[in-house]
Amino acid sequence: MRRRDFVKVIAVSATAWPFAARAQQGDGGRRVRIGIIAAVPPTPDMLKAFRDAMRDHGYVEGQNLTIDVRWPQGTFDQDPGVVTDLVKANVDVIVAWATPTVIAVRRATSTIPIVMASVGDPVGSGFVANLARPGGNITGVSIITSDLSAKLLGLFVQMIPSMRRIGLVSNSYNPNVAIQLRESENAARKLGLETRNVEARTAEDFERAFASLKAAQVNGIVLLSDPVVVEYAKKIAELALAAQLPTAFQRRENVEAGGLFSYGGNLAVQFKDAAYYVDRILKGAKPADLPVEQPTQFDFMINMKTAKALGITVPPTLLSIADEVIE
Repeated sequence: MRRRDFVKVIAVSATAWPFAARAQQGDGGRRVRIGIIAAVPPTPDMLKAFRDAMRDHGYVEGQNLTIDVRWPQGTFDQDPGVVTDLVKANVDVIVAWATPTVIAVRRATSTIPIVMASVGDPVGSGFVANLARPGGNITGVSIITSDLSAKLLGLFVQMIPSMRRIGLVSNSYNPNVAIQLRESENAARKLGLETRNVEARTAEDFERAFASLKAAQVNGIVLLSDPVVVEYAKKIAELALAAQLPTAFQRRENVEAGGLFSYGGNLAVQFKDAAYYVDRILKGAKPADLPVEQPTQFDFMINMKTAKALGITVPPTLLSIADEVIE
């Protein structure tokens, strides 16, 4: 699968971050402590990518690195202690996956460096002043969704030319999903598609969502990018197959679980890139001076097993441009 190309222009501040002198890679000094927090459990691939990248930078768990991974029971509103406890754990840097997580962590600390992973609109969300110079204690990896939503729908129509009505499944708890929903509706309108919108955040919600969209006779379903869509990847794939409905996602994890296709950034790669920021901060860079990274390439993945189970003939033109095909 092709790797996304990132332009890394990292300007290291002349003024070192306070703990830089005691957190140099491989110097046998103080063990650094990194907190990873997410709205749902990060996948093994995401954590492995982060650990491997940290090892490449000279940090090894059990030697000079401790990684503390946490997520809430329910939402961050239902379990606010998961964030406050992490802040109190004396971590040097916090890696936060997705917009709701950054919102929660930002409320808890304005001093501990926060490295974002997979955040849709960090400027619009108020996390950073601008992408080139964030200006606070937050920087990291952004995932731009503006053109992505239109591209995803365009691929869906190419895969199923008879499509007339499409379902959009969203989680309103995630502010970035509201942006995706608006952009998906605009793209659908331009393609002449009717939309049916439903919300889902729990396993039971997804069951109701698929039943509702099946009854509405949609021709396919786009599940807007959100951590819970990754968390319930297997459940969603089973529901889609039972309902005989094709599904589109932004995450490869959903296609690996049995979804039809995905087009978007790679979460494991984003966690690897997050480690780059962590390393720079541990070496003395200020988050305020580290430009937010933006993707310039996305991956297109098709599950042919699922296509055959749904009776879909994938056009050769799409197969020829796919980055990965599951046979």
